[in-house]
Amino acid sequence: MKNEVKLSALRERHRRARKRPKFHRFFSELSHPAQEFVVSEERERPERFDWDDAEFLTEDFKMQLAERGFEETKVYWSLGYCQGDGVAFYGRVYPESLMEKDSQTKRLIAALHTAGDSLYIEITGENGHYHHWNSMTVEIEFESETDDEDLPARLKIARPVLRENFEEHLNERIKEISRELEKFGYAEIEYAHDEDAIRDELGEREHLYEKDGTRAMTEFEFHDWKQADSRTPRNI
Repeated sequence: MKNEVKLSALRERHRRARKRPKFHRFFSELSHPAQEFVVSEERERPERFDWDDAEFLTEDFKMQLAERGFEETKVYWSLGYCQGDGVAFYGRVYPESLMEKDSQTKRLIAALHTAGDSLYIEITGENGHYHHWNSMTVEIEFESETDDEDLPARLKIARPVLRENFEEHLNERIKEISRELEKFGYAEIEYAHDEDAIRDELGEREHLYEKDGTRAMTEFEFHDWKQADSRTPRNI
């Protein structure tokens, strides 16, 4: 009777199991040592962070820059833990956009406008080799829209200081943003190689493995197998 119960339970488990080629296992069905082997192998795969992931990260950088008022800049990055790696952005910057996103920048630009200045801002430094927080140079052209004779004396005196303050602020601001984006980018790359994240991902995918953890089929190959198997005539 005891053996009959065990056999019945075995048959029920087999009936409920997802159909797959004989002797192949899903990740969740592997032994702990085999799972550890799979996770280790997966961490070393080049496609853990591939070109598609890099494109997504670039788009994320662009979105974060736009949220800070740098929507017209182009972003360049290299994050391989090497000297000269980092994130940089270059191009035209619009004072109106900066004023919308940052209160301190708004205050400084408003003071310059009061002093009769208009601004043309561009971030330069793109050289094709290194892109990081210190590879960017802020270039600002100040153009006075008001004759000096029409300005109060206090604004004439204040204008050079206001210009210098704004240049210093914007230089520090772009370096700060570059470091923030670099930190974010490294966190995204590290997450792609995190063991727990990999384990969760593999538990949701339909790759198939040998008993020892050697991959036998990708989930796409398994999908093709299922389609072919469903078309195979059955003997009745």
